Amino acid sequence: MVALLLEEKTVSLWKLKGSVGKLLGNTSTDPRSHYQRLKRWLKLSDSNKHIWAGMLQAAAGLLEKKSRFLILDGSSWKWGGKKHHFLTLSVLYQGVSIPLWWQDLKKLGISSQWERKLLLWMARKVLNLKGKVLLADREYVGTQWFETLRQAGIELVIRLRKGNYKYQLAARGKSVGKLENKAKSQLEKLVWKKFTLEEHDYYYVLKAYRGRGGKIEFLRLISTVTPALAMEGYGYRYRIETMFKHLKSNGFQVENLNIKTPCRVEMMMAVLVLAYTLSVVYGLKNYKRRIGIKKHGCPEMSVFRYGLDLWQNHLQTFKHFLQQLFNYCKNWCNRQNNLVWENVP
Repeated sequence: MVALLLEEKTVSLWKLKGSVGKLLGNTSTDPRSHYQRLKRWLKLSDSNKHIWAGMLQAAAGLLEKKSRFLILDGSSWKWGGKKHHFLTLSVLYQGVSIPLWWQDLKKLGISSQWERKLLLWMARKVLNLKGKVLLADREYVGTQWFETLRQAGIELVIRLRKGNYKYQLAARGKSVGKLENKAKSQLEKLVWKKFTLEEHDYYYVLKAYRGRGGKIEFLRLISTVTPALAMEGYGYRYRIETMFKHLKSNGFQVENLNIKTPCRVEMMMAVLVLAYTLSVVYGLKNYKRRIGIKKHGCPEMSVFRYGLDLWQNHLQTFKHFLQQLFNYCKNWCNRQNNLVWENVP
């Protein structure tokens, strides 16, 4: 399935079936039979509901170097009369966002604190997230959610809306209005204060900047790390948007997912994460030496697209693909970072 995703760049089983015969060297079989074969593979999740967790753990194990930042965000769409909202937890690995865990909320709109807590509880059963710093946008606030992150040993840097926690902020030190005036007088510089929320201390970090129309705007953050690290980390948050683009229109066309059974959706999404992670880690090997920079400062192609193109060179046959995969992964157990819990099969 990983080889098929890399070859066809879609999660549609109907489109994947056309490459099964080529990869297996069995071109005489009716493609419709290959379609049934793919459906039978998905049904494996009916009897073993944890196989998808093993694939997610295998994907995380491919990451060799340590990483500090996690990113939380969601992507939602409607297709075939079904609503999908994949709340996704990713890791920032060498500047690239890679999905670690996800949960289909089966609705449009924002997630609740309870849904986020459930996602984190499930991810921590398989992955070691202690000591990481979570980056998230304005809809991922809430005192219960903050407390859950604290209990898990995860630091946080989350953007705030104007007016969030204004009473708690006013109870200690300078008012928000005075902080905003100070930030206006020092554009692009950090202004911050400590405040207490549910008996825990947080940083309120503020930066004023000029928007596209010349109007002064504010970036407001709540953080448990130093203001400087908070502002540096939040600058990476948008990388998850690039990841969603690669999983959707610029990569694997995940919006074409038309599987109704939840455990089979989990199976397909897990193998998609594995294919995406392989593309990124393979692309990172020689990316800086091989990919040039355009005049406007952007690289000629992304790490993901570069790695995907490299894997496609190895897809003449499934046997050839397996050999290349083995050559790349044969020592991965000895060089992986500490993301994966050892006691989970």
